[in-house]
Amino acid sequence: MKNKQLVIKQFSETIGAATEIIECPVPKLGASELLIQNKYIGINALYDRELYRGRVPYINVAFPYVFGVEAVGVVKEVGSDVKTIKIGQAVSTVKVGTAYQEFQIISANDAVIIPDATPEYLTLNPTGVSAYLALRNTAELADGETVVVSAAAGGLGHIVTQLAKQKKCHVVGICGKPEKANMLEEIGACDRIINYQEEDIAAVLAEEYNNKIDVAFDSVGSYMFDAFLANLAPMGRLVVSGLATELTAPKFEQITGPRVYESIYWKGASVRCFMNHLFKAQHPEARDFLFKAYQNGALQVKVDPASFTGIESIIEASEYLLAGKSCGKVVVAL
Repeated sequence: MKNKQLVIKQFSETIGAATEIIECPVPKLGASELLIQNKYIGINALYDRELYRGRVPYINVAFPYVFGVEAVGVVKEVGSDVKTIKIGQAVSTVKVGTAYQEFQIISANDAVIIPDATPEYLTLNPTGVSAYLALRNTAELADGETVVVSAAAGGLGHIVTQLAKQKKCHVVGICGKPEKANMLEEIGACDRIINYQEEDIAAVLAEEYNNKIDVAFDSVGSYMFDAFLANLAPMGRLVVSGLATELTAPKFEQITGPRVYESIYWKGASVRCFMNHLFKAQHPEARDFLFKAYQNGALQVKVDPASFTGIESIIEASEYLLAGKSCGKVVVAL
């Protein structure tokens, strides 16, 4: 059996120059392993970019390197020691260096049984898990607070807005295109939507939410971070879940000015950073909550309507996401 893979062949500034598609035999299955046929894979273009640029310090990239993190698929074979997962079951996997291929072999301990191998369950694990744990653990979100979310129409952001609304919060969603604003309106979790192509984010927040933001959820950085920081409420929390503007720039912006504490010390406010893997022990609890909420209709999961099919389309999907075109989670069907 042949396995088609997108691999990093060399470090480069562009995904096209850094990667190639190869075919190789599927390795022999270990006793505690599963052979999974991937059905959908999730695109994480910013993380991928840092990886194929050679700027992820904790990953040893040995060429050729299969990359991609999350996938859902169907079990085709099970090792002799595997008793809890059966052939034909749908599973979700989240592991660095596994997703961008048609088949993967993974430890049975790293597979999560799901009702069906759909893009929605791909979005919930791990993107939804990140939203849930970031709000609960890092933001320490309380009922009725004011929450502002950058990139609110993205895979992460649209779930953050809904989880915040479930806690009866006043939710402000920030996005950059009319179709993204329309999606947020359809979800119905935002009390205020700011389309930054039509309104100035810093001006709106200063006028309507000055010293009122209890939780700012930022995956953009740069100007967004500054606008959030300036309007934190007393004991407000600015949660950094990403820094898209900086990662797409040639280098991090060098700032000359007062240190962050100058603007937040007297408020008792704080800046916090979220990293999903630091809460791995809590992932099962988060998944259970999210799966039940989705199945009960209490949580909408939005998958970007753009159609990407086959290993060959991963590069196009990545470029699409980096261009800021996405509404919901960007996935590739295999």
